[in-house]
Amino acid sequence: MHKLEDINETAAIQVKNKILINMPFIIIACVIPVIHWHIRVMHNEEMGMVLLKTTWYDDYFNLIKAVFLLFAVLLMFIIYLFNRDTDIGFPKVFMFPVFYFLFVLLSTYKSSYPISAFVGIIDRYEGCLTQFCYMLTLIFSFYLIRDLRQYIAITKFMLIASIIVAFAGILQFTGVNASEPAYTVSSTIGNSNYVGTYSVIMLPCAVSIVFYEQDFAKRACFLLLFIGSALFLLFGSMSGAAFGAAFIAAAVFAVFMRREIIKQYKWFIALMVYGIFIFLLINSYSKGLLLEELKKMYPFHNENGNKLYFEDVNLSGESASIKTNRWTLNIKCDNDGFGFSDELGKPVAVQKDHEMQKLYFFDRYTGITGLLRENEEFQWLMLDIEGKDIEFVKYDGKLHVVGYNGLITDIEHPETFGFKGRESFASGRGYIWSRALPLLKKAVFLGYGPDTFTYIFPQNDIAGKLNYGAIWVIIGKPHNWYLQVALGSGILSLVFLLCFILWFIIKSMKLLAARSHQRNNGGNSEERVFLCAALSAVIGYLAAGVFNDSVVAVSPIFWMMLGFGIRMLKISETNAQLNLYGGS
Repeated sequence: MHKLEDINETAAIQVKNKILINMPFIIIACVIPVIHWHIRVMHNEEMGMVLLKTTWYDDYFNLIKAVFLLFAVLLMFIIYLFNRDTDIGFPKVFMFPVFYFLFVLLSTYKSSYPISAFVGIIDRYEGCLTQFCYMLTLIFSFYLIRDLRQYIAITKFMLIASIIVAFAGILQFTGVNASEPAYTVSSTIGNSNYVGTYSVIMLPCAVSIVFYEQDFAKRACFLLLFIGSALFLLFGSMSGAAFGAAFIAAAVFAVFMRREIIKQYKWFIALMVYGIFIFLLINSYSKGLLLEELKKMYPFHNENGNKLYFEDVNLSGESASIKTNRWTLNIKCDNDGFGFSDELGKPVAVQKDHEMQKLYFFDRYTGITGLLRENEEFQWLMLDIEGKDIEFVKYDGKLHVVGYNGLITDIEHPETFGFKGRESFASGRGYIWSRALPLLKKAVFLGYGPDTFTYIFPQNDIAGKLNYGAIWVIIGKPHNWYLQVALGSGILSLVFLLCFILWFIIKSMKLLAARSHQRNNGGNSEERVFLCAALSAVIGYLAAGVFNDSVVAVSPIFWMMLGFGIRMLKISETNAQLNLYGGS
């Protein structure tokens, strides 16, 4: 009797230990994507130099998530100290992320913007501290998750969180919570692009849970809720990057799990029909907007069309020149006021409304209207050129442009690379990349510091900004994870990081491909399904990273999944060796 009580007590302690070990991962998987909280953040000295018109920023999403990430990592560290598995050494391959983080530290130390490089800029917080948390999440995910049941439990918590994220997204999409423009889903993630990246990770995880579960009722429930949530977030994000990444992740999963799919073909057909139904429902409700977003993924789709394209804006003394693909407008401001001429120097006909102080242009320039203020103190002109505003002020005998802070500025003509005339590619990413790529020349060994893109990007590139959207827009991220890493901590650090991830991908693919028809070779079928889910999620995230950045709402899950995947590789290899020796 006493022995039975001792066994029960031991089992209860083991359960409590597992719950405790799982807790930081549940925070990452379940709490971080869902939580949002209004925090007023005062600008530090560096941000104050950029944002001159404000002294604080109202953060709703990223800071609270970064705080919970830091708490989760501290909890992991404490748990590791008391639950260390001495049988598992430090894998040599982990030296790649260690070297990556050393370059992050060096770039932070050498950065001209040390505060932002360490903490991160407002509304992002992707600085050195967060990068350190990502690396520890990766390493502790490997060390603390020791069996498949732990991984499954955490995955289910993660998918339950996705239901909450999807529910908040449904309220936005339908207009019940009209915090975003119509048919836009940012949910608790904070940005529709990152909602798409989040769904790309969730989808293979949801499919793996459905394939793993044996109970019919639970399977049906998981299909409806888990896969339904992931698909709604994917389609509701309206993100072409997410659509492409999801297709790649699904293809990887289908290739390596084809035997499992054939074995469970009824559930696979149900999944496909359900996915088509959700797609048609969202497309119908959004009045065809989803289908239009898919059409934009066509590689030769021209987003410019017949749009006005600004080729150059120049200042010279009292004169300015605006050159577009349709016309050139020369502006001169002398004692007689503002005058206008074309590329041949011929006067441009302008009608002036003296009462309203408005200007109306004719002929080729009919898309331009202007506002004029002239007195003894200053001369000011704002032109509205087909919805794009540009302001000129004559100050100290010279004509200046009003920049993004509402202050007069000179015009930058930055070095560019590629995307000439295609700056609007991928919602303006062509413009950002064309200006960001030349910055890599000074970031081969060390970068400018993590999360310092706002400071190094040519913000006073007036012609480029007009093509992108507006002069007042501040470009704060490269919209490319690889550029984000390379510019932040250096190209060499990116190489270390990619070598590590590619090692995992190649290793996983080899294990999944090796005699996949034999149930007990390289791990049982359950291990293969979940390893394939982790592999697909990682590859999907990498594909989305071509168009999206790392963000604290989603990236911790990526690093956790990568750590889980490496641990499952270790488990599968151990089981394969045991089966080999057992068979001999």
